[in-house]
Amino acid sequence: MSDEVRSLSRRSMLKLMGGVAAASALAACVPAVAPAPAGEAAAPAQAPITIRFWNVWGAAREELMNQIIARFEEENPGIKVQNLVQPFERREENLFTALASGDPPEVLMATRAEILRFANDGLIAPIDEYVAANGLDLTRFYDSEIGNFYWKDRLYSMPMPTGGGVTSLTLVNLDMLHAAGREDSVPATWTELETLAKDFTEIDDKGIVKIGASVVGATVGAMATDFFAWLYCNNGRIYNDDLTQVAFAEEQGVETLEWMVRFTNEINGGVQNVLDFFAGPGEATEAQPWYNDRQLINFPNVSIFFHMQTYRPDMQWDMGLRPYNSDNPAAKSQGLSGETFAWGYVVPNVVTGERRNAAFKWVQKITYDEDGGGWFVKQQGRPSPLKAVNEDPSYYETNPHWDKVLKSLESDVSVQILPVHAQVRDVVGQAVQAALFGDASPAEALAQATQQAQSIVDGYWSQSG
Repeated sequence: MSDEVRSLSRRSMLKLMGGVAAASALAACVPAVAPAPAGEAAAPAQAPITIRFWNVWGAAREELMNQIIARFEEENPGIKVQNLVQPFERREENLFTALASGDPPEVLMATRAEILRFANDGLIAPIDEYVAANGLDLTRFYDSEIGNFYWKDRLYSMPMPTGGGVTSLTLVNLDMLHAAGREDSVPATWTELETLAKDFTEIDDKGIVKIGASVVGATVGAMATDFFAWLYCNNGRIYNDDLTQVAFAEEQGVETLEWMVRFTNEINGGVQNVLDFFAGPGEATEAQPWYNDRQLINFPNVSIFFHMQTYRPDMQWDMGLRPYNSDNPAAKSQGLSGETFAWGYVVPNVVTGERRNAAFKWVQKITYDEDGGGWFVKQQGRPSPLKAVNEDPSYYETNPHWDKVLKSLESDVSVQILPVHAQVRDVVGQAVQAALFGDASPAEALAQATQQAQSIVDGYWSQSG
């Protein structure tokens, strides 16, 4: 988002906040209406409340969500839900515009980092009182999942799907291994990953033909995510414990970025080769190299299982945890929960009264209820933030490695971040890009990023007191 657009949105939102400063505290669930006394005419039926639901659950997942909506509306005849699937392009900018409009959708799907920013600016309603009034038991969630949606001791959303399982998975195409006469193998360390990637990467004068593995993603925009994922497998960290200092440029960070650059240049022929190889097909298309025996090792999130059922159900594959740096005695495999795409669902503060109650009922359905959000992720073969849902043996029918998925969730760590984390991520992503393209050494790139990111952090704390 440009600085001009960001500035305009913030001014609009501050103006918006002035009109809702006196909004009432979160109401409990809608009380049942008592029947009219005998002899009195019943009150005229009220028109249903319409909940506009902004989300990015497109493709095959749109129909799954429509089925949940149908069940919800049957259970709540006074509420209608409009399933408004939004494009991923300019998604964040569209969220800000909606919140600044004065008439935002009643429920918005947003990332954890965005939710913290909205909460910090007072743009969304906390849900603590609603949770208490409805007797919801938050211990049904994994701690690392529900913990992602607190800000200053207030809860602003419940999770669906998991914020974990985003960076912790390693999948291997066994069909490619078997075709080469190789035994089954899943790399556990950086060294093992390098060996397999070298053996299965093919490059000609036009670029990469087949790729063993890439330690950077398919787009420039994903480079901060890639770096943070590998950083935590080298015992590194993004911030210090009290979130007052950035820490990604410590020794472990420089070592991590140096390894990523070396791997990309020596094995894949440079970062442009990688970007060109993955250019074109989107997340959920059968044209992806992974579904066409052109990619041996994949580092996906848990949504991959649904797409594999759709596009390559006959693939023979295995999985493990993300490889770690075995040269660092303190390093281990671990994924990140909530650093970027931990999805939540929020209600804008300008939504009040019965509409707010109805909106929170819908949030509960798609997060807390097993026949809502739990059913939604189970149909995709991906884990739920609800522990009980993941105990369903049907998961093993579509994913024989389900125990490894749960192990990956157990290895995840919940990363504490600030409302300005998106700005820090942008700075880090630019540094990683500069190092990969050879515009600066890893140490130089991270040192410059540290100065810029620390200025962002300092500015936040100075404004927040």
